[in-house]
Amino acid sequence: GYLRAAAGGRTVPVRLRPRVRSAGRVFGDPLRMQAYESGQATLGQVLDELSQPEPSCYAARMPLATLLPELMPDTAGGPADCFCSSFGSAHAINPVVYLGGGRQATPMHFDPSDNLFCMVQGAKTVTLFHPADTPNLYPAGQRNTTAVYSLVDAPDAADTERFPALADARPRVAEVRAGDVLYLPCGWWHAVRGSEG
Repeated sequence: GYLRAAAGGRTVPVRLRPRVRSAGRVFGDPLRMQAYESGQATLGQVLDELSQPEPSCYAARMPLATLLPELMPDTAGGPADCFCSSFGSAHAINPVVYLGGGRQATPMHFDPSDNLFCMVQGAKTVTLFHPADTPNLYPAGQRNTTAVYSLVDAPDAADTERFPALADARPRVAEVRAGDVLYLPCGWWHAVRGSEG
């Protein structure tokens, strides 16, 4: 396909060793100092792995301009060009791409900046919580430069005996499909789960 032909030989960062949960295969553990186990692979190797029923990795935080510059022209006229000026100065690392599949999930967290979540292919379920729900979401550790995580991996499948305050939080759920753009404000908690396949 196009990605393989354009940049399949490029080396990209990957997140490894998902934990199997009812909500999917969760990459990352908020109880670890480094939330993610990481490695590197070529984009072609990632695409091969993502074609498997239960991929063992996903490509994360890939700055297009530096890691996949061949793909930058494809972003022209897209959401970044249309909306990003509304959010102030752009971060030098943006746009950033994540590539996953097969019910891949990320632990609940919030990011230190606004995000435009653009879905190119497939679908994801994003469970969101307002910052006012923070006391009910069991934050893990202190805020750092990348994100703050919750001890609750997947809010829709959480252990209510272990996390009783979660019952007082008010989730908002968005289904994001190919062609959709979801605005994620800074400080909004979110857990992301990919669709089947």
